[in-house]
Amino acid sequence: MKRKIFLINLLFTILLFEIIFPVVVKHYNFMTLSRYGIIQQDEFKTKSASTIFNFSEAYDRAFIELLNDKIDLNLNSEKTLETAIKIRLQLLNLAERKDTTILISRYPDKLLKHMISNKSLLCGEIAKLYGYILHLAGFNVRLITISRSIFDAFDRHTTIEIWDEKRQKWVITDPTFNVSFKDNNDFLSSDEIYDLVHSGNFDSIKVIHSNPTRYEIKLDNYYISVFSLFDNVYFIKGIQHLTINELPPLRWLNNDYKIFLLQSNKFPVFGTGIKIQNSIVFFVLFLFPIIIFTLFIYLFILELNEKLNANILVHTKPVIIRISRKFNK
Repeated sequence: MKRKIFLINLLFTILLFEIIFPVVVKHYNFMTLSRYGIIQQDEFKTKSASTIFNFSEAYDRAFIELLNDKIDLNLNSEKTLETAIKIRLQLLNLAERKDTTILISRYPDKLLKHMISNKSLLCGEIAKLYGYILHLAGFNVRLITISRSIFDAFDRHTTIEIWDEKRQKWVITDPTFNVSFKDNNDFLSSDEIYDLVHSGNFDSIKVIHSNPTRYEIKLDNYYISVFSLFDNVYFIKGIQHLTINELPPLRWLNNDYKIFLLQSNKFPVFGTGIKIQNSIVFFVLFLFPIIIFTLFIYLFILELNEKLNANILVHTKPVIIRISRKFNK
């Protein structure tokens, strides 16, 4: 009986932890419910290494209606950084940051409505919004996050890269700070900045500011040097409607739901942090449910066994009593 009570208490403790864990990690952002993967720099530099905005055609059309008279998508323009900056300026002049209310969402229509009501968007959200607008304008877009540590919830930043058809390469167009980056006469991608930072040559990087806008955050006033965040560069491959395939453990089997860590040819990251975090998430979201299921089965068998023994006792006790009475006679 004591063993059964102990098992029941253990089961409820594990269930409580299993429920709380995803909520806490999602809220505080110190872990991800995604599985991390690796992307080599040679692949990272190709045009195909782009973020997929997998929303329905109906959703795309409805969003374009929202943009009507707000942003000119320049559909017939060449897909270059210059065109992307024009769209960036239009977006950042739609509103001001008067309200500190923050919205966390993957859906661009909600983010746009939140923004134009003069409320604040974090870098990740404005990057998703800007990236999706560029996607609708015909660009190949990439959502990039830079971070000092895989376990760091705060020292990180999310930005946008576009594939520049004229330059035939990825270049950063940052919607939070309204900037791009140059080394000599070349606009830079995130992996190029990563290599310059890790080689000690980041002094050669120049920040290219566009015309001031109403919504941007001044890079000079930022709480940390943006270049110190280039310890890790992550590529987010897919943004789409929430589906059951995105939930663990199903999402771990599909590369579209992974977050990829850049492996530079010159300065590779060995990914110890990724292995630790993957192991923790795998244990909690995969092995724990198996443990819970096993405990349920074991408790069920214990209960069944007790009832079986009780029934046997009920049916055999009268027989035993009669036999004992005969012997006593």
